[in-house]
Amino acid sequence: MVPNGWEEKTLEDITKEKISYGIVQAGPHIDDGVPYLKSSDVGGEISISSLQRTAHDIHEKYKRSAVHPNDIVFSLRGNIGRTSIVPGNLPEANLTQGTARISVNDKNDTKFVYYSLATSWTLNRINSLSKGSTFKEISLAELRKVKLLFPSLPEQQKIAKILTTWDKAIDATERLIDNSKQQKKALMQQLLTGKKRLLDEDGKRFEGEWEEVKLGKIADMNSGGTPKSTVKNYYGGDIPWVSIADMTAYGKWISTTAKYLTNEGIENSSARLYPKDTVLYAMYASIGECSIAKTPLSSSQAILGIRPKNNLDNIYLYYYLKSIQHKVILMGQQGTQSNLNAGMVKNFKFELPTIQEQQKIAAVLTNADKEIDLLEQQLTDLQQEKKALMQVLLTGKKRVRIDGAVV
Repeated sequence: MVPNGWEEKTLEDITKEKISYGIVQAGPHIDDGVPYLKSSDVGGEISISSLQRTAHDIHEKYKRSAVHPNDIVFSLRGNIGRTSIVPGNLPEANLTQGTARISVNDKNDTKFVYYSLATSWTLNRINSLSKGSTFKEISLAELRKVKLLFPSLPEQQKIAKILTTWDKAIDATERLIDNSKQQKKALMQQLLTGKKRLLDEDGKRFEGEWEEVKLGKIADMNSGGTPKSTVKNYYGGDIPWVSIADMTAYGKWISTTAKYLTNEGIENSSARLYPKDTVLYAMYASIGECSIAKTPLSSSQAILGIRPKNNLDNIYLYYYLKSIQHKVILMGQQGTQSNLNAGMVKNFKFELPTIQEQQKIAAVLTNADKEIDLLEQQLTDLQQEKKALMQVLLTGKKRVRIDGAVV
């Protein structure tokens, strides 16, 4: 239903230039050439420094598809429906065949169109119009016919202004998250190598040399196993069975999993029950990924269950293993199958402080994680609130005030 005072128009109706795609063959990158936008460049803010450039003579041949500030660039294939607005510091660029230019006319607001194209109902419509089995894309003819709802220009501008305010809050929170992650990374580098020492319970700085140890000397470890999937009685019990997919999905702490085993499944396979607080370590696929068991559980053979002894804190070990993940990935790649094994992990050498200093370091890094988690929750809340606002503002279910009056 079209709201009072609104109109339904096609994209073709609201553009000042024909919607068109760009260069068929952009040729090799030319350092001083003209930037051009591919499908992979589209979606949110355009990274100008990463754009490839085409020769000036090729750009001139495709002058009809040149884009300028405030034009919308639309992805026709791959990430179909993703959009970006050309920024003011990109005075002229071009497109490829996988992208299209939408130049909004003066009777409508570009940001309003940009937000309208990002709604779930518009994207669903665009996807339904896309053709192709293995390589889907939407044609220019179909894109031009896509319909949107339009209020008056002042109402479009007010709606766009409100949603832009939410975008700014989201961008600011994303920057805070990135900064917090960088700060945590630097903190891990300093604390886990002893370059920075913390204060003990008496307020005195920890002192003394750290001891070089092999992980196999200060922790017990075994890999898990997979019961036969054809035996139904092995599955569907109450014992969580951790896969690497569970580790990447849940992160630091794991208590629930996609699959569960029965006691019969444990007894009739190489799977074993790990106690709570076991550090889970991925040896295949996502090499070096870590999690900590919040409850007794089992795992696949791709995962090593590491159980620290009295002089090793499990949370400290988690952070240490995370800090060396990039090195471990390279170590795994030296093998023929790009995997680790228990023997390699047992031989990991590192400098270990006292258990008291380990626990203090673990507490500081845990607090850093909590701050990041809080910011990420704030980001999720902002994104959900913006989505809800888009639902009511871009459909006219909620009207905005213009010059003190609700339209």
